[in-house]
This record gives sequence, C-alpha cells and structure tokens, in this order.
Amino acid sequence: MIYLTSDTHREIDIHKINPDEFVEGLKLNRDDFLIICGDFGCIWDGGSGDRFWLNWIESLPWTTLFIDGNHENFDVLQQYPEEMWHGGRIHRIRSNIYHLMRGEIYTLKNKTFFAFGGGFSHDCMYRKEHETWWQEEIPTVEECENAMKNLAAHNWKVDYILTHDVFSSHPLSKKYETTLDGYGKDRQNLHEFLEQIEKKVDYKVWFHGHYHTDQLYRTKEDRPVLCLFDQVICLNDFMKELNES
Repeated sequence: MIYLTSDTHREIDIHKINPDEFVEGLKLNRDDFLIICGDFGCIWDGGSGDRFWLNWIESLPWTTLFIDGNHENFDVLQQYPEEMWHGGRIHRIRSNIYHLMRGEIYTLKNKTFFAFGGGFSHDCMYRKEHETWWQEEIPTVEECENAMKNLAAHNWKVDYILTHDVFSSHPLSKKYETTLDGYGKDRQNLHEFLEQIEKKVDYKVWFHGHYHTDQLYRTKEDRPVLCLFDQVICLNDFMKELNES
C-alpha cells in the first residue's frame, strides 16, 4: 500500500502519522510506503531533537519517504549517504526512512513517481541563513536539468508527480509573494520550472503540500492536482474515487 500526506513539521504536525490517529498504519509493514510531500521537519537541528523523532519514525511499521520542502536543514540533509533505490537517487536517513531527491523517478508498486522538492519561504526575511533558512529550498539550474533529463528518458510520462510547492498557473502559487532576491544566481524560479513540467509531462495525479490545506484542483486539461495537509490518503482509494467520480 502507498499513503500520502504533507507538512509534518516535526512535533508541530507529525501527530497525523501517529498510529493513534493514522490507525490504518498499524496494518502496514516495511513493504508499504508513507510519502510526505515536503516540510518533513525531522532533519532540522542535527542533534538530539532529530534523533528523537527519527528514532520514533524508524519504529513505525512502514517505510517513510519524503521530499524536501522549505523547512528542512539542508546542511544536515546533504550529509546523509546517497545511493540508488527503486530507480532513483535517495538519501538514506534510517533503515526505513529515505529522502527522495530532486528530479529523480522511482518505481513503487509498479507505478512511477517523479519527485521534486523545494518551496518558496514567504517568511525568509525573519529567518537566519544556515540556522532557520537555506537557499537550497530553491532548486539550482543543474537540478532542473537533471529532472528534464530523467523525464526525457521516461518519454515525458509518469504515473504521479510529487512536489512541495506548485506550478505558476495553479491558484495557490499566488497565495504568497515570492521573489528570487536573496538567492544565488544559480537558482531557478521554482514555480516557473514546475509550470514547464506541468505542460510537458503526461501524468495521472500531481500531489503537493506547502499551502496548509487539503484541496483538489483540476487543470485546464482536467488533470487532478491534490494539495495535502491534514489528510493521510491511501493512493489506491483515492484513485478509485477519482475513477468513480
């Protein structure tokens, strides 16, 4: 089984994947996946806080996968070992916790997932670089080129897209004022890049987080784009509902 949610923010919102609330999780095992669409938050202080939460998540029966959002400590995250897993590069965090890296494509339960983390921080002016804010929340040109290369190798077709932020034509992308001021010259406008992906790639559903709402949006081509926050959804059940609606 595959489940999805977003924005766990360590102790702030992680209750949603606690089996006391996510009771379906008690029936899962290491061959089942829970995907968090960014703002995982448990790679943050590089110390005892991270250890506590990673120990707890590792004790859960399933395998946790996450893409990065804009509330991760990228200095710490990038120190974890990198390896190939299910067709794409990952950072192995724990025995059953993996970071899905930007631009990679994974095959899970015979379905393909394109992952691309990152997101604009609307509050970066109140945060301190390398302590509470990192430029790495916005992708580099190299990361975008890697994504395009991998998508081209899959003939521009995947089953599902996983991001934290969303493409520029999506109404939620206008919720906060965004700018590349303060970022390095090698950074790419994330909304505009994801817009290229949306126009070029054939996909069934796009899943994202970041905007702290549970909301289904349909593109002009009637393709479903689901923003996740409080919900923890079962992919099979969601697809069944879509097909019946």
